[in-house]
Order: sequence, then C-alpha cells, then structure tokens
Amino acid sequence: MGQPKVDDKNIAFMQAVSFVNQTNQHLFLTGKAGTGKTTFLKYIRENSYKKMAVTAPTGVAAMNAGGTTLHALFWLPFGMFIEDYPLKWDEHDSGIYNKSRLFSTIKLTKQRRAILQELELLVIDEVSMVRADTLDAIDVILKSVRRDMRPFGGVQMLFIGDLYQLPPVVRDHEWQVLRQHYSSPFFFDAKVLREHPPVLLELRKIYRQNDSNFIELLNNIRNNKCTQPDLDYLNSHYREGFTPNGGEQFITLTSHNKLADSINQEQLLQLSGTLHNLKAVVKDEFQQSSYPAEETLPLKIGAQVMFIKNDSGEDRKFFNGKIGEVKELNLDKHQVVVGFKDGSEDVTVRRETWENIRYNYNKGEDKIEEEVMGTFSQYPLRLAWAITIHKSQGLTFDRAVIDAGTSFAAGQVYVALSRLTGLDGLVLKSRIPHHSIRTDSQVVDFMQRMTSGEEVGKILELCQRHYMGQILLQSFRWTSLVEGAQELKASLMKRNIDSKDAALDYFGGLIGALQEQEKVANKFVTQLYAMLRDKEQLDYGKICARTKSAVAWFLPKFDADVLLSTQQHIEEWKVKKRTKKYTEELRSLLLDFRRKKEQLAHCLTIADILTEEGDLSAIVHALHERETTKDSLVKSVADDDAVKDTKAISLDLFMDGFSIEDIAKKRDMVVGTIYGHLINYVGQEVEATDLITEDKLNRILAVIRENPEKSSSELKGMLGADFDYPDIKIGQKVLELGIG
Repeated sequence: MGQPKVDDKNIAFMQAVSFVNQTNQHLFLTGKAGTGKTTFLKYIRENSYKKMAVTAPTGVAAMNAGGTTLHALFWLPFGMFIEDYPLKWDEHDSGIYNKSRLFSTIKLTKQRRAILQELELLVIDEVSMVRADTLDAIDVILKSVRRDMRPFGGVQMLFIGDLYQLPPVVRDHEWQVLRQHYSSPFFFDAKVLREHPPVLLELRKIYRQNDSNFIELLNNIRNNKCTQPDLDYLNSHYREGFTPNGGEQFITLTSHNKLADSINQEQLLQLSGTLHNLKAVVKDEFQQSSYPAEETLPLKIGAQVMFIKNDSGEDRKFFNGKIGEVKELNLDKHQVVVGFKDGSEDVTVRRETWENIRYNYNKGEDKIEEEVMGTFSQYPLRLAWAITIHKSQGLTFDRAVIDAGTSFAAGQVYVALSRLTGLDGLVLKSRIPHHSIRTDSQVVDFMQRMTSGEEVGKILELCQRHYMGQILLQSFRWTSLVEGAQELKASLMKRNIDSKDAALDYFGGLIGALQEQEKVANKFVTQLYAMLRDKEQLDYGKICARTKSAVAWFLPKFDADVLLSTQQHIEEWKVKKRTKKYTEELRSLLLDFRRKKEQLAHCLTIADILTEEGDLSAIVHALHERETTKDSLVKSVADDDAVKDTKAISLDLFMDGFSIEDIAKKRDMVVGTIYGHLINYVGQEVEATDLITEDKLNRILAVIRENPEKSSSELKGMLGADFDYPDIKIGQKVLELGIG
C-alpha cells in the first residue's frame, strides 16, 4: 500500500495541475491524510516546465519533499520578522528583524540572487508549520531582489499541507510580540496573503482510509463538529492494560520523544540475541538536524521495525510506515531481512541514500538545478514499538495504540487517528477527553473559504488569461537587457584587452539601440497594461492585433541592431589578444538576446490564444510543449562555435536555389539571421552580389575605406536607414578578403 498512482479522473488533482502549469495564481493545495498530496508534489516536479524550488520549514520535511529548507534558500535568520518594527537595538528586540535588519543579516551572493531572480514557482510543503511572519519575510526579500512589487516579486507560490496537522511553533514570548501584528501565527494570516489570498483547492478522494464511519468521524473532528456520540464511539476502542498478542504488530503513538524512546528501548532489551548498532554513512555537508533517519540504528533479530521510505523498486514491496520484524542481520553483505505477519514476502533491505541539495541557476541551460552538497546513507528503518505523533506525519498504519490522555496538545488526536487505515486497528490506552479533539477555530474559519467546484473552472480560465497577459507584458520589458549591457561595458572599462576603445564604441551603439527600443517597449507596455485592466471592455481581438503589430516592429530591429551586431562583434573579438573572458561574457549576453527574441516570437502565439473562448487548458499545454522544444534549440546554439552547423544548413538550402526569405520561413528564423549565416561563405561558395545589389555594395565599400577605424554602429549611422548590419558585414567581409 504505497502512494496512489496519478488518477486522471481526480478532478481536483488535475485542476491543481492546470493552476500550477498554466497560470501564475498562488495556490494552497490541501487535503486530509491519504488524499495524495505527496503524489501531487512528485507529479509537479516531473511534469512542470517552470523553474522551481521545493522547500519545507524543517530539515526532515525538506528531505522528504526532495528539496531544501526555507531558511537555507533565503538565508533567513531565526527570529521574528516585523517589517516596520521600530528597533531599539537592545536585548529586548534581539530576536526581532525589521526590513533593514533583515537585509543587513541575509547574505545574498550573486548565485543566490540569480536563483531568486529566475525562480518562477516556489513550492512550500508542510506549510501548516510555516509562520505568518516567515512568509512576509520571504515576500519582502523576493520583491527586493526581483525589483517587482507584485506579491512575492511575481513568483508563483504553491503551498501544500494540511492545516489540521502540525501547527507552527511559536514560543510564548514570541507570540506576545507577534500578536500585536498578526491575527494568528498560521501562514494564511501573513500580510501578503491577507491582501492577495491564494486559491484553495482540496483533494477529497481518500486513498488511505476506506471505512466510511471512520472517514465521517475524522471529518467531524477536523471541523469542530465532534458530537458526544462520536466521542463515545471513539472511546469504545479503549482497552485497559492492552498488550498485543504475538501475531499482531501494533505501534504506540505518543506525544513525547522520551516516552517513545523508553518503550522502544524496553522492548529491545527484552529480546535475546546480540545487539547491533548500525551506523549511518554521512558524507560532505549534511546537518545533523536534517538527518532523515537514526544516525545509529540499534537492531536485534526479532525487533519490530518500520520502513521510513517508500520502495523505489518496481515491485513496491514496502511503503513508508509498513511494520515488520527483523528476521536476519547479514551485516557482512550490508543486508537486513524484514518479515511480515500479514504473509507478505520478506524484504531484503539495503542502505538508502538521502541527498542534501542546494539550488543553482545554470544560465546556459536556463534551468534551476539541484547540486548535491552531501549524502546520508542508512537502512530506511526505525524501531517501531512506539513513535511520536510528530514523527508519524505522512505514515500509514494498519494497527496502532494511541496513548492520548490529557498530555496531547489540541489537534494531535486528529493527527494520530488519521495515520490509521481504519478503526478496526485502533486501540486507545486511555480515554480521550473532549478538549483534546478541539481544532483551532481560525483554521476551521479559513478552510470554509474553500473554492467551490463550480467556481474553480471560471477562476482557472480567468487566471489562464491573466497569465498569458503577464507573459506578454514581461516579453516587452527591456530593463534586464539594458542593465546587462551596461554592466559588461562598466567591467570592460577596467580591463586591459586588445582594441578596447573599439569595443567600448560597440557597446555605446548597442546600449543606445537597446535604450531606444526600451522607450518604445515601455509605451507599448503601458498601453497593453491599460487594455488588460479594462474589465468592462476587455477586447482580446484588439490586444491580439496590437501585440502582433508590436512584434512586427520589434523583431527586425532587434535582430539587426542587437542580435546580429553582437554576433559580429564576438566573431571579430574572439581572435584578438586577452579577450577570452570578454568574449565568454559576450556569449552570455547574446544568450539573453536570443531568449528575448524567442519571447517576442512567442507573443504571436499567445496573442492568438487570448482570442479563443472557453477552457484554455489544452491550448496552453500544447503551447508550453512547443515552446519548451523551441527553447532547447536556443540552448543548443549557446556556444557560437556550435553555430557552424546551422550556417551550413542555410548554405545548403541557398545553393539548392531557395531564396533567403524562403530559407528564413523554412527554418523559422528571421531574414537577418540567414544573411548572417551566408555572409560567412562570401568569397567561397557565395558571391557578395548574390546577397546585396552592386550599387549598395559600392556605397558601403566607399564609406568603410574613408572611415577604417569606425565601428559597425558608427558606419550604420553614416550610411542611413537604407542600410542594415548584414549589409555592412558583407562590405567588411569583401574588404577583408581583398575581393572588392
């Protein structure tokens, strides 16, 4: 009994997938224990094209989610965050961070900034344990680093968890401060979510329990509707002095670590035979607080153990929470054989390896990648006569003894009960008083805001259209391109490279061209934003027409004045002295330019999508499939040395008699790019006059001869609007070869 496979008939599950992959809407995905939240996270990790990071509030939860902790990703200090708190800078506010102190504390290196700037989707698993002020700190950091005042700096948030389970940890002295700023410590009371609440979706199909009476009882406990008959029914499972017989495998759920450890040690001592302490193998960086299993696992033959990981093999012989008994300890072969009382086949257990990861941004691949910092290898087992409620999160048991009494915190009874597959396997060690099954009223109130089924479809379509509109707006933002060029020019001024003055002249022309385009782009963005905000007269046909006109204006100018001029500059400078690092940085800049061109071309498809009516899911999915393939083509030419093959393809088509316009259409490229390919073959397979008229060529040759030290951008200014960079490059090639 492991996690269920993806059920495409589970409507809430598939709607949640559409919200994540086809909108920028923040989403809280919840559900009772056993409804497939873990399966959903795994599905999104494997089936989303977005650049994402997976996080959780604790090291163990992050390890189980396959991600990192929130504190590690954002370098958050441990303490309280209150954005505008007036600090006195004495011992009374030593654990409080306002915005100023937060930014003086966190260490945002260039790589960390790159990750946060490129992030498109942030997943927070086990969000019930995340405090409201932590979420507000993350919002402030993302807005600052991304220079975007939208919630979370425009990053889409996916919250996953069950609020009826473990709450945030807040000490009394912390709550005395936080209560003046927050209604509750729960994540949903963060100021950013109060102003911009997420869509709430609940997975309702239960894969863990199939006992209808039990499911109803759990629902009543969740919703603070537990009646006296419900409580009586629950307490009918009280067994005074219960001891399981030899053929049954019960686990005791307790509230405290000491009690669970005591039960396990006592039972282990009663077994005859040799005690073996199995040590974990820890390599490189792996914090002790994040260890996903016992560093030292004490075992004897006959010990009752529990698996703490799902079987990754095809046969799925065990699952997280399955209880068995140690039959053999073949430690020379690094094997532990576990048998089961239910007749299941014995399992030979070997060490499993957990990875401590951190995220890095790979610009060449345009991906956020996982880097393994360290590993922890241990048998995925723990002693299982007893376990705490806290550590039972995510586990499934057929039989359990619940040691509740008065020591349980409010809500813990629900957590304990929801671990079970049914009431048949439940034994209470003491009767449960009514106050122990109370659910926090603020959680109940929040969960009543759940989006109704009929509303979800309408909200999804609106969010899809809004997302498409946001992509259009983002596609016409030039700021990062201008800043990238300015930064490289500034660093160039401090270097000693060959032909430095000429390189600076090139950058003057490039930045000028980008800034001119940025002015026009900003005007279009203002118009487009106004059209998208006009809820009463939202005219997608008009938006489509305006967008296509803008793309038609930008593409040829961007190709000629930015892309081709940069390609030419790289070609000219890569053969000069002391320019290796410079040309590498130029290639990185060129990659940004290529991606901007792809964004512009992408806008034509998005504009058409916006004119469609009804559910856009299938269309948007197909769009992303296609764009992912296109983006891989951009990546494949990231290194200019690899462009030789693509040039040869254009040459072959040209020699076969295709016109330059036909080649551009056939290869889904602009005409200027094809000119750039063919210029490389001038003086060999191609004549200059095959690409340009003789009159134009003579005019270019005369201007270049009169101004031999001038850069391409300066020459273009002299020649006027009738001449483009490809024309100038043809003339330069002719003179270089001495054939003009």
